[in-house]
Amino acid sequence: MDTTTHFQQARLSRDARFDGLFYTAVVSTGIYCRPVCPAPPPKEENVRYYATAYEAASQGFRPCLRCRPDSAPGSPAWLGKQTTFRRALRLIDDGYLQDNSIPTLAEKLGVSDRYLRKLFTESLGCSPKQYALYQQILFAKKLLHETTIPIADIAFASGFNSIRRFNDCFQQQLALSPTQVRGKQSTPSDSIVVTLSFRPPYHWQHFHSAISKTMISNVEWLDDNSYGRTFMLGTLCGQFTATLEPKKHRFVVELKLSEPKYLFAALNHIRRLLDLDANPDAITLALRTVLPSHQPIVTRIPGVWDTFEAGVRAIFGESLNNDQDQDQDQVIYTSIEPLLIENPEKGIAYFPSAEKVLTDLDSYPLSTQEKHRLSSWAKYCLSKQASSDFVNAQGQPLTEAQYAYACLRGAGLPDIAALSNPASLVHDAQPWRSYFALSTHYKDIS
Repeated sequence: MDTTTHFQQARLSRDARFDGLFYTAVVSTGIYCRPVCPAPPPKEENVRYYATAYEAASQGFRPCLRCRPDSAPGSPAWLGKQTTFRRALRLIDDGYLQDNSIPTLAEKLGVSDRYLRKLFTESLGCSPKQYALYQQILFAKKLLHETTIPIADIAFASGFNSIRRFNDCFQQQLALSPTQVRGKQSTPSDSIVVTLSFRPPYHWQHFHSAISKTMISNVEWLDDNSYGRTFMLGTLCGQFTATLEPKKHRFVVELKLSEPKYLFAALNHIRRLLDLDANPDAITLALRTVLPSHQPIVTRIPGVWDTFEAGVRAIFGESLNNDQDQDQDQVIYTSIEPLLIENPEKGIAYFPSAEKVLTDLDSYPLSTQEKHRLSSWAKYCLSKQASSDFVNAQGQPLTEAQYAYACLRGAGLPDIAALSNPASLVHDAQPWRSYFALSTHYKDIS
């Protein structure tokens, strides 16, 4: 069965497992959609298939206002065999070009500016900047649909430094103005509410059980169908609660953030923390051959806010194994507690960012050795600009086990060999060795 036939079947069945993995465009209407679009399916002769939203848009198709392609889950490992190209896409999707130039991106990837442009032209038919711009517009469109944030703030949250530039680009890309997309005005709110989609199934009980074993009081909270926590982005504080809507294959996220400019970064952290871009079918298919048939397969990595936090937890003893020892848990969190930034009035606390730790290091009641480890780890993390950067462990100051744990829960890397046991099965579990390690560890998970 060829790829087009697979896509056709997924489109006609509205199979949510394929959401975000491809897009359909309808020649007769000039619209492109997600495969889960609720509109009546068009005739196959009028349908074109594209791997990305940008490819459909570059052919003159406009995004559907019913299924809203801007809300599709991401696909972290699609598009061919070029490792450099995939890394470039991930960095751009994380907002790298909002603060950096294309030559800087090329240098980071270890290639020339010219070669990077060639990769994008051959794969997508556009430049890196054109691809980044369209991602910014789709993010802005999502915020216009779902939030009451003022349009000017949405422009800045989407990476534009000028409202006029934002309006011009929006009109050029979508043939609509931001005001037309927003429609009628809604009452402003102190909270920002957005939806984040995923490919089903999402085994919430697996995530719930794993996350409950390492929660930090007043920093994180968890109930039957939601998870929330406080966070820091640099020196900025915020908090969110994500509530699962399993029948709609999404989380509803209520977010409190004083600076909308950082909303894009915050939502990227939340997507990774909940591992929303994972492809559970692909993971299950690969691991079922190397795990016992009765053993549950963990298809979501239970994350923390960032790699710095995960590394600090590891430094003080947190690991995949310590959840079996309550006394050890108490020692770990007693050690971490002096680092937390308390807000007694609200009954919450914040895990400090790397920047905050370096600023407040001398005030912590820690040994000289502990301060040195924290300082070295904070500086190392600040030298990285994306989760994918942690694949390169050169110069990292932690033990191998600590670094592997930090990359698992902080960076969400899917293929960490150092965590896997037994070693004889490690090779067969590629490229999902992180999920193999979690499945092996949580083999009795409910």
